[in-house]
Amino acid sequence: MELVDRWFIYRGYVTFIGLLVAMIPVVGVSYPMFVESQNIHLTDGYFIAVSILLIFVAVFLALSIWMLLKESFRWTHYPIRFNYRKRMVYVFCLDGVIRSAKWNDLFFTISRCKRSYTPGSGPQIWDIRGHALKADRKTVEWTFALHGDSEDPRQLKNCWEFVRRYMEEGPKAVYGDVHWCHDVATRRETFREGLFALNLNLNGLPRLIQYISAPVVWLISIGRVFAIRTSKIPQWPAEIEAKCRIDACDPYQRTAAQNPAKFPTDPVSVVREQISQ
Repeated sequence: MELVDRWFIYRGYVTFIGLLVAMIPVVGVSYPMFVESQNIHLTDGYFIAVSILLIFVAVFLALSIWMLLKESFRWTHYPIRFNYRKRMVYVFCLDGVIRSAKWNDLFFTISRCKRSYTPGSGPQIWDIRGHALKADRKTVEWTFALHGDSEDPRQLKNCWEFVRRYMEEGPKAVYGDVHWCHDVATRRETFREGLFALNLNLNGLPRLIQYISAPVVWLISIGRVFAIRTSKIPQWPAEIEAKCRIDACDPYQRTAAQNPAKFPTDPVSVVREQISQ
């Protein structure tokens, strides 16, 4: 079983803001070019103003690059692979390093996190962290986060139970709960698919708020397209692929090829009926 990373449905927000910030130094540099030459007086004040402008441009350019590199020119997503037969977990980490650990050597807990980059702002957000422990079973060697977050930590129990049941009871226990798969394992998502992913953030909100937020999501999708198109598709090493090979006759295969025609925002019973057809 393979899951997308915790930040997958948010990818594009930081990039869009970074692109907006990048426009500030562009405008700052371009504006003097449109000033008529006869209006320019090479005085000390002029050189001071230009110096201040260059500092202003450098700061905003550095800020925009820092924000763009958070999501762009990296990887399209950071998959987490679970192998219940071999009891192994493989994680494609943010630094591009692939780490692995035995399921029984991992310690999972609900952790505090922030959706905002500004300390103390926004609601308290929670997610599920998996800690790979050293031999002493006390020292954390490395950490990763499961998909999903919530302001209510009780809602995260459903995400945790899905993973736990798969690893401890096998795919049969959770196969019926998979209603949609992101088709990103071997290709970049389309604009429409990225828009769907961003709209997942609006699920559960009142319909009026969803309508009001729709134009914002469309703008954010510009940043998502930029981030995805400038990033590489993650690939697992051959040895991991060999250990996780799926039998062609496996009755519990579930891929994007089996996605229903309608995006699953309907009641579960309706989605199951579409899948069975």
